Amino acid sequence: MKMNGKIFYKVSLIGLINGILLGVIMKWVEMFSGKQVYKLLLNVDFLPVIGDVSWSEASLFFFHLLFSLAITFSYVFILHPLKVFRKWNKYALAFITIIPTIMLYFPLSALSKTEVVLPSDWTAFFLWTILHLFYGLSLPKAI
Repeated sequence: MKMNGKIFYKVSLIGLINGILLGVIMKWVEMFSGKQVYKLLLNVDFLPVIGDVSWSEASLFFFHLLFSLAITFSYVFILHPLKVFRKWNKYALAFITIIPTIMLYFPLSALSKTEVVLPSDWTAFFLWTILHLFYGLSLPKAI
């Protein structure tokens, strides 16, 4: 896929919209379920240097949006054009792309220094998984 301004704009827009929707819905789910999946989504306290800073929620959400953009651009410009994936359904590829972010639940919850969800909290993992799968369903719209 050749990158031009229109494609760059479309991929960026999808990445930002997906990231915003995921964050807002996770915050809503956290408010109503009591499971701190939104807090886990934004948590960086376990990272060296970055984790030592007391970031505002807006700053942490900005980091989340950067990660969302990275996932979307990876899907469109790295994974999709590879020969091995050419015959795959773009939704199957999106599902494969999103699996690592779903599995991040376990190390993120285990490494967190602040109280979020436990790695063994299957309800929180289910919520995390469902919401990230919906995120993944929107990735093909960026192509």
